[in-house]
Amino acid sequence: MTRLNLEWSHTLVDREHEFGALGVRVCGELFDEVRAIRGSAQDRALYELLALTRDGDKTAERLLVQVLLPVAQRMAHRVRALSEFDRVDRVGLAIGKAWEMIHLFTEKKMHLREKVFSNLTMGLVGLLAPAKTKNDELIGDRTSPVSDEVLEAVTGVWQEPAPALEVLALRLFAWARRAGVLTGDEIALLARVAIEEERQTDIAVELGVTVDCVNARVARARRKLKAAFVATG
Repeated sequence: MTRLNLEWSHTLVDREHEFGALGVRVCGELFDEVRAIRGSAQDRALYELLALTRDGDKTAERLLVQVLLPVAQRMAHRVRALSEFDRVDRVGLAIGKAWEMIHLFTEKKMHLREKVFSNLTMGLVGLLAPAKTKNDELIGDRTSPVSDEVLEAVTGVWQEPAPALEVLALRLFAWARRAGVLTGDEIALLARVAIEEERQTDIAVELGVTVDCVNARVARARRKLKAAFVATG
């Protein structure tokens, strides 16, 4: 999730691309439009992106993945079939299945031109929580359902998981980029240190500068970010 969002915000969000019948569009603007519109207009846009993906358009495919990322993240925390995995593995698996669902749709479901987003999300649920086996059904036939009230009394009321720290950091970085507070290079450096937890010594070797230089750049970017954030109230 972190790497995909960084890739999106640093290399794709401002890129212009020919999106077939949708015309030449800036990726970030088309993404916002697809997320905002509903009904037949959204169906047409998503279907065109799927058709482009089927024909090998990697940018259209990547935009579709970005559209499905929030869905995959929510499902990662709600699908019981993933409960045996830790948080990071759950999200990683859900993202992989989202990518798989896009290709499954382009291969077998292009006849579905209505409720495209619903078909993608329901297909993703099916990939994450496959149909019950005969044994599961047999057990289900011999057990009694438990009411929501009883479940809440035992396990507590469902609470939406708080956003991960890396997600909050990415939102802050995206705001800083849009507001012109930090450059892309400054954001990339902060992300490597704060999110990816890379050592400054390794970064210095890669950039061909001293560790003191890297530390100074990180400190300067943090000061700029803090000052701008405080100024906004």
